[in-house]
Amino acid sequence: MVRGPAGAWAVLGPLLWGCGLALLQGGMLYPQESRSRERKELNGLWSFRADFSDNRRQGFEQQWYRKPLRESGPTLDMPVPSSFNDISQDGRLRSFIGWVWYEREAILPQRWTQDLGTRVVLRISSAHYYAIVWVNGVHVTEHEGGHLPFEADISKLVQTGPLSSCRITIAINNTLSPHTLPPGTILYKTDTSKYPKGYFVQNTNFDFFNYAGLHRPVLLYTTPTAYIDDITVTTDVDQDTGLVNYQIFVQGSDHFQLEVHLLDEEGRVVAKGTGGQGQLQVPSAHLWWPYLMHERPAYLYSLEVKLTAQTSAGPLSDFYTLPVGIRTVAVTERQFLINGKPFYFHGVNKHEDADIRGKGFDWSLLVKDFNLLRWLGANAFRTSHYPYAEEPELQQRVSAAPPRGDGGDGSQGQEPPGRCDVVRGQ
Repeated sequence: MVRGPAGAWAVLGPLLWGCGLALLQGGMLYPQESRSRERKELNGLWSFRADFSDNRRQGFEQQWYRKPLRESGPTLDMPVPSSFNDISQDGRLRSFIGWVWYEREAILPQRWTQDLGTRVVLRISSAHYYAIVWVNGVHVTEHEGGHLPFEADISKLVQTGPLSSCRITIAINNTLSPHTLPPGTILYKTDTSKYPKGYFVQNTNFDFFNYAGLHRPVLLYTTPTAYIDDITVTTDVDQDTGLVNYQIFVQGSDHFQLEVHLLDEEGRVVAKGTGGQGQLQVPSAHLWWPYLMHERPAYLYSLEVKLTAQTSAGPLSDFYTLPVGIRTVAVTERQFLINGKPFYFHGVNKHEDADIRGKGFDWSLLVKDFNLLRWLGANAFRTSHYPYAEEPELQQRVSAAPPRGDGGDGSQGQEPPGRCDVVRGQ
């Protein structure tokens, strides 16, 4: 319970200005390092301040994003990724509802700031629930939804002027309404004989705590200005031949060539193609099998894509590798089939929830959870109520079946029906 009007969304109207806005369109491939791409993790300690003012708007009224956050008043060290609720000894933060502010300065490599053929992107993997982002005091993007990544192209901001660093400021509001996921309501206590003016309570109907903050990694990454924007892969099997259908999307140039190679786990090329879409055929393919269904489960090929593009600045190349498991998935009236064989779901419910770090992503916890699942002989788990951290490699490697979830309202699981395995934007 907190004092002061929530003002969760009332303050947003005048903030939706367009200065420097660089919302990304198209795909969002999972950031990776390659011959053409770099990434810089921004995890660690950030400056943090909760807006305890009665109307929760002091940060916007005083424009805390215009200068270093420490100059606005006292700040805390806040680990990222983590929920903010249980980190400090300030009891007010445990159930705080309203705006909190994060800030971090990042030193950029000289080639990022001086090479105009380089595109610099800020990626925030999760900010619960509504986030507004500034770079060097300039508004760059906003996002609603606490469990999905979002990005902004900040090239123009970091490639102009003498600065070799950038100051990233993120304001987050965790207020839940009937229109948010998960939903909630705000109940105002109007009896001033019992409650201070403006006193309110955040009510929820779900069975987990409404942790908030920067829950997943924040990072900067680069691509060339002409780059591979998205890759869609579907797979099928014809007798013992694996079929890998691909579609590749490119941004930044209309004049380009694409080369595609599929490599097995020993690094041997087993199929190749050219162009933005096509089908690769893999004789005697190793299929992707869940745990305990095959002596060699979770077999993954590597789809290597090379882009060669002509731009106004000259020729550019981009490289991206996508892990691909060849399998079929089918649903009948009575069975769930993987590669034509009945699959029996054996697993547990799962939540992203732990002591101290709340919903903050933690590799140690994740690996421990999967080791426990393997120890139990589990081959699947049920996701609960929200999209999970997208770090896909571990799930693919430990051969868990596709996560299935129920949003609490009777919604169906995440695996699409039909004979295909869809991998998009990972």
